[in-house]
Amino acid sequence: MTPVGRAAPEWQAYAMPNYHEVMTRACAELQHHILVDPAYRSSILTDPRDLHQALFAQFTPPGYPEYAGTYRGTAGTSLEGRRMGAPQILDLKKSFAFEEPEKVIASLDFMLSEVRRELIPAQAATPYVQLLTLTHLFCWFGKIHPFLDGNGHVQRALFAAAATELAIPLAPRFAIHPRPFDSLLAWPLEMFTRAVPEQREHFLAMVAEYLSSWLAGPFDLPASGIAP
Repeated sequence: MTPVGRAAPEWQAYAMPNYHEVMTRACAELQHHILVDPAYRSSILTDPRDLHQALFAQFTPPGYPEYAGTYRGTAGTSLEGRRMGAPQILDLKKSFAFEEPEKVIASLDFMLSEVRRELIPAQAATPYVQLLTLTHLFCWFGKIHPFLDGNGHVQRALFAAAATELAIPLAPRFAIHPRPFDSLLAWPLEMFTRAVPEQREHFLAMVAEYLSSWLAGPFDLPASGIAP
C-alpha cells in the first residue's frame, strides 16, 4: 500500500548505489539458469513477477518494496492506476503511452499464454518463423510494459528463455545486462507500441531483423533475419 500522506515516487533502479555491478553478476547467473533449467524457463514464461522481484528487490525506493515483482494496475498497491509512457525518440517534446494499468495483468497473461502455445509448433518451424515467435513476445512485452522499471531486463530474459526452448543458441553479443541495443531497436519498438493494428507487422519485421543478431546457429547465415 502507498504510505499515508505520501505520493508514490518515480523509480529509476539504475540510479541506486552499486546497481551496475550487482546487476551484471545477477544477470550473468540468470542467463546461465535460463540455459540449463527447463522448469525455470517454463515458470518465467508463465509469470515473470518472481524473476523481476529477484532482480530488483534491493533497488526499490525506501518504503516501496512492492515496486519489485508487482505489475502496474495491481489492486491495493501503490501501482494501482499507475500509468507509464516515454519520450518519442525522434521528438523528445512528445511522448507515447504503454498499456493502461487496468489492462496490464490480463493483457500480459494472454500474451504469455499465446507465446507458450506458439512455441510448441515453432519447434518444428523454419528459423524465420521461430524468429517471428520470439519477436512477437519481445514486442508485446515492451508494448504492455507491466513493471514500473526493469522491463527491459525481464523482456530480454524471456527472449532468452523462449529462444532456448526452440534450441536456438544465443549469440555472444546478447546480454540481459547491460542493455545490448540503443536507437536502432528502440525506434521500431516505439513505433510498434504506437501503431494501429494494421501497421504493426511492418515494425515487427524491423524488430525481428535486429533481434536476429542476438541469435546464433541458423541465424549466423546471411539474410536469416529477413523474410524469405
